[in-house]
Amino acid sequence: MENIRLEVIPEDNQGVPVIRFSGEIDVYTVPMFKKAIYEAIDSGKKHIVVDLSNVSYMDSSGFGTLLGATKRLRPVGGSLSLVGCNDVITRMLKITRLDTIFRMHPSEADAVNTILSGTNQNP
Repeated sequence: MENIRLEVIPEDNQGVPVIRFSGEIDVYTVPMFKKAIYEAIDSGKKHIVVDLSNVSYMDSSGFGTLLGATKRLRPVGGSLSLVGCNDVITRMLKITRLDTIFRMHPSEADAVNTILSGTNQNP
């Protein structure tokens, strides 16, 4: 089996945490995925942007991690915004109706501007 890797790049955009992922998110890499997102939540940030532009594949463990993060953020008025979902990930979000739970944005700038303007109400 080939060595599947996931790259995690946490950044800050005007005080909003943006976490960029690159690679595949599956049962083997989801611990890294979860750790990065939960570290941002545990640091006290209420709104988090997850950039999936360079993610080629995500299985149910990845979607479950996003859902778990949202369940932690909503009670404190927070949100999880997704950026750069490919067609397959977008289709899975729609089929599972998770697109009604996560904010999906066409770009990082759009996500950050929405958060900073205070219009980032949950879907």
